[in-house]
Amino acid sequence: MLFGEERLRALFFCALINSSRFFVCPGSWLSGVFAVVLAGCSSGSLVTDTAHALYHQQFDSVADITQTAALNPAYSYLRAELTGYPSALLVLGYVDAHPNGDVEIWYGANKEVIRIQQGRIVGTAGLPLNWQNVRYVGALPSWGTDPSGPQAMVRVRDEMPGYRYGLQDQLSFQAIAGVAPIVLPQTLPPQMAQRYQWYREAGVNASAGGLPASWFAVGPYQGKQTVVFTYQCLGPDACLSLQRWPPEKGPS
Repeated sequence: MLFGEERLRALFFCALINSSRFFVCPGSWLSGVFAVVLAGCSSGSLVTDTAHALYHQQFDSVADITQTAALNPAYSYLRAELTGYPSALLVLGYVDAHPNGDVEIWYGANKEVIRIQQGRIVGTAGLPLNWQNVRYVGALPSWGTDPSGPQAMVRVRDEMPGYRYGLQDQLSFQAIAGVAPIVLPQTLPPQMAQRYQWYREAGVNASAGGLPASWFAVGPYQGKQTVVFTYQCLGPDACLSLQRWPPEKGPS
């Protein structure tokens, strides 16, 4: 359940009719939240401020808006790169409590939604390829610091478009020494990447076999250990890089 200003953050683009004609609220959301939007009219500045930041993200001519965007410290941001698309900023809408760890719901300027649980993507909407109803069987392994042996995991997901339901992925999860052997974004230079503990999560069955391995970097962010960078593919050619933004400067 959403409360107070967090509700408005989750629904900010539904109220953009007050400041822009370029956005439309998804109709399937309206029935359940219309009363919330009306109740939040007195706090409209929060919605407008967030919408303004993402409006400029969408229409600014700067190639990488994440490098120049004026961030509002009242919000949490995520820098996202999807294969074949320019980088973008997402804003944290709200956090859902869950036995396997809190689920963060992030929103983009073009009505994209990305749900993240302990750094893992557990749901998307508004992308060319989307995962829906993602769930893990049993408890998720913790983000420890010891590169120990692999642990088995099971993930179940639905995939759209294509109406592929109940796909079951057998996964192997393991901490690694060093840095992930992937092309990292320029916003994660080698000297920064080396400060983190990296983890690899890869499929070992046919369902997940076509997906490249996922990579996670864990380190300090705003006073706690968390996943600061995620590289995860929804399909063989649809990979997402997600980085908490702005990155914290560590020791040189």
